Amino acid sequence: MDTKKLILAIILSVAVLLVYQYFFMPKPVARPQAPVAETAAPEQPAAAATGEPAGQEPGMAAADIGSFLGQGEPAAKEADVVLPAVPEDLAAQAEQPVMVDGPLFAARFTNRGAGLVSFVLKKYKDDAGKPMDLVSLKAGDFSGFYPFYFLVNDEVFGVLNKALFSYRGEMQVQISGRRQTEVVFEYADAARNLLAVKKFIFSPDSYMIGLKFEVIRNGRPLADLPVVFGPDLENNDSRDRAMMMNLKIAAYANEKLESIDFAKLKTLPQAGQAFEKAAGEKGSGYFWAAYETTYFAAVFKSAPQNRSKLSYQAIRHPQGKEPAKLYSYMVVTDPVAAFIGPKDEKVLAAVEKEFPDLNKIIEYGWFGSIAKIMLKGIVFIHGFLPNYGWAIILFTLFLKLILFPLTYSSSVSMAKMQSLQPKMKAIKKKYKNTKDMEQRKLMNMEMMALYKQEKVNPAGGCLPLLLQLPLLWGFFRLLSVSINVRHEPWMLWITDLSKKDPYYVLPILMGVTQLIQTRMQPAGGDEMQKKMMYILPFVMVIMFASFPSGLNLYWTFSNILQIGQQYIVNEKIHKEKKDEEREIKALKRKKGAKEK
Repeated sequence: MDTKKLILAIILSVAVLLVYQYFFMPKPVARPQAPVAETAAPEQPAAAATGEPAGQEPGMAAADIGSFLGQGEPAAKEADVVLPAVPEDLAAQAEQPVMVDGPLFAARFTNRGAGLVSFVLKKYKDDAGKPMDLVSLKAGDFSGFYPFYFLVNDEVFGVLNKALFSYRGEMQVQISGRRQTEVVFEYADAARNLLAVKKFIFSPDSYMIGLKFEVIRNGRPLADLPVVFGPDLENNDSRDRAMMMNLKIAAYANEKLESIDFAKLKTLPQAGQAFEKAAGEKGSGYFWAAYETTYFAAVFKSAPQNRSKLSYQAIRHPQGKEPAKLYSYMVVTDPVAAFIGPKDEKVLAAVEKEFPDLNKIIEYGWFGSIAKIMLKGIVFIHGFLPNYGWAIILFTLFLKLILFPLTYSSSVSMAKMQSLQPKMKAIKKKYKNTKDMEQRKLMNMEMMALYKQEKVNPAGGCLPLLLQLPLLWGFFRLLSVSINVRHEPWMLWITDLSKKDPYYVLPILMGVTQLIQTRMQPAGGDEMQKKMMYILPFVMVIMFASFPSGLNLYWTFSNILQIGQQYIVNEKIHKEKKDEEREIKALKRKKGAKEK
């Protein structure tokens, strides 16, 4: 492989990364920046005298988000069974919070509609260092429309979402030991002959929640109960991540994952409304459906025989000169369980019995198998070296040792090619007219004879480098989507290996080491090719500046190791060449002495 082909291969590889970054990386999305309480379970929002939950925006109190989103949704189905009428009313006198506290999370429910108001993960923080609440602050808008509410175009469900459910247990529920803990909300309206039960089943040391929802109207149980999660996931995300926190749905069935990105949905104006809306259905047949960002997910398990139906709703609310707010909802009928937690390989593996292949929601992309292997290696090293930055460096060294046969042959080929430059230039000078096909053929034959005589493989210098590109891409994806390195520091100014270097020190060092490597490689080819080889490191600095600092750390240290290896090889080849020249001179002197 000649220099021109090598340059073309590298430029194409860089172009792929640039195109991916520009077209496929989600652009920064405005996030709510309201403060989150520092306690494990935030305090209950104060209720107004009218009974409407606090947190709504001015001018939105009259908006009924449930009925607005539910327009066009099919009604729930009634079973053929007829049960006795509801004997008496069952409801609470006032809105009250129910706190559920466990080793992994602290959840807060409201008995108004039996919805989830807060779900704080105890082992994770947001980018501002505050508790990570997976229930968005935007859930308090529109008079409060929370996860686990019902979403359907039916007056009964509008009543249930506003009803004050009765709760007979402790207001502070502690999850401990090995037993499951149930939190049950009940509501009955004798006049409407309506009964509803929402049961949440918690297990210690698990992010999984069992779900049992039941609604009986006029003595008939309703099927296809539409349970909603939204309007967002997480709060207070910073805007300087290489992979921004895009919100989407992922539905899994038959080893296939289908995704819908909410930011890419086209919303349409609605008659008589100040909002725009988008809606769609994915049908049924899914094992599970995930409402997810890069690092966290809320996953609903389908009903038996995968009969749950999946749909989605999104409304865009203009904010004047400010970016519009997007309220995104996933709707799953009759879910039997939910997983609300981090997209961590070990955590997801622990619930695969209920959610098969749940680790597929971690999207490693191209060369995903390589990224997974590299992640396992880094996590293993981190087990006895509790700093992911140094773990990456040690893993890079280990990877260098594994690839040593390839990279060493590459270094030797480049060094020998360097020593052959005078002879190669002489051959090219001999055949000046390269447009003449006959001369070009003779030049190539003489070049090949030279390579054979010197035992040099012209492709040996670039092929191993191209084989390392999948490793670079795998590392890029690993650092962009793996929660293991999220918020993990290295040292000094590098406080988060999953985010870019704030001072661009590592990208610049990477470019410098890349430039040194270029200078140590053969200087063959025409002047234009040489200039391109020297321009490439500067292009890579610009491109890598916005990439995770962990990726720059890996590539910089890998360059340093390659520079050291190339220097040793160059010295070895140079010494061998000198020894060979001395032997030739000695033979010539002996031959001259004999002739005399």
